[in-house]
Amino acid sequence: MTSGRLPFFVVDVFSTTPYKGNPLAIVDDTAAGRLSDAQMKLIARQFNLSETTFLLRPSPDSAADVRFRSFLPDGKEVFGSGHNILGAWWHLAAEGKLSRLDEPVRTAGDGGAEEFVFKQELGGNVTPVTILRQRGRDGGDDAFSVSVRQAPPRSHAGHPDPASLARSIGLFPEDIGIPSTTGQSPLQPQVMSTSTTRHLMVPVSSVDALNRASVDREKLLAQLHLVDEQAYGIYLFTPTTVRGKYQARFFSPGMSGEDPATGSAAGPLAGYLYRHGEMEVSDGVGRMTVIQGLRTGRECVIEVVLSVNGAREEVDVVGSGVKVMAGDVRIPDSSTVF
Repeated sequence: MTSGRLPFFVVDVFSTTPYKGNPLAIVDDTAAGRLSDAQMKLIARQFNLSETTFLLRPSPDSAADVRFRSFLPDGKEVFGSGHNILGAWWHLAAEGKLSRLDEPVRTAGDGGAEEFVFKQELGGNVTPVTILRQRGRDGGDDAFSVSVRQAPPRSHAGHPDPASLARSIGLFPEDIGIPSTTGQSPLQPQVMSTSTTRHLMVPVSSVDALNRASVDREKLLAQLHLVDEQAYGIYLFTPTTVRGKYQARFFSPGMSGEDPATGSAAGPLAGYLYRHGEMEVSDGVGRMTVIQGLRTGRECVIEVVLSVNGAREEVDVVGSGVKVMAGDVRIPDSSTVF
């Protein structure tokens, strides 16, 4: 038997406008530290958001400030550093739950953003995260954003049959692919990753085609298995009229619907574009903006920074958030089966 409740929060990530970001449920189990895997999965299914993140005590002897675990509604645990992690850090900063916020590691000029570095534990790995704070003026609230460093981009298999992929998502074969701006071959679907989570990048010829895409779970699952059995989702993207700005849509068989913002896919997209000559890099740094969630009534803004040093590439995903909900969640009975 289990009784009791835990505090939860819902944060709209990658937006500062309530009800326009990607909603993330955050459950704080740092005080009790008693949730089992099954209980976390039950809670995530109950929220039925794209992801639910649990705040936990760091493992013994860990140098992390906090440990995270994130689950999909279907019970799958995910380890990508996207909105599930960025939103949790934004919540901790905005709610004043982080120590050392009086010790910035640097400040960007007079009145510029202050930077703070913390450490997170996710999937057994401890990695740094940067919190950015812009001091409020005239008594206003401080504004926080979060920069999450992902793993170096990795390229995986290209899709063997883009025409069948197009038909499976309600598009014509000619809707798949984007002409290269550098004289290379047209961009084609390819699996990329910046974590243990792999996504299929799918360049789409226009915003109109992007909006026409219609994804069926079983057909999507078949297409992902066709290209890479470890691929988790599909990231449809197309350039806008502004250089370095893209619109995107994300779907995964493990989610109940379209994901309004996917940091774990926007990061790999930067690596994909750079390796195909489609990202401008100056002094070793390239930047891009992804607008996502428009078809779900959201308007999420994901900033991605690609740092290049010789053969090494590093990806940082940057975004903010806004709290829209808070309450408490009943802890599931320990005998309840997921």
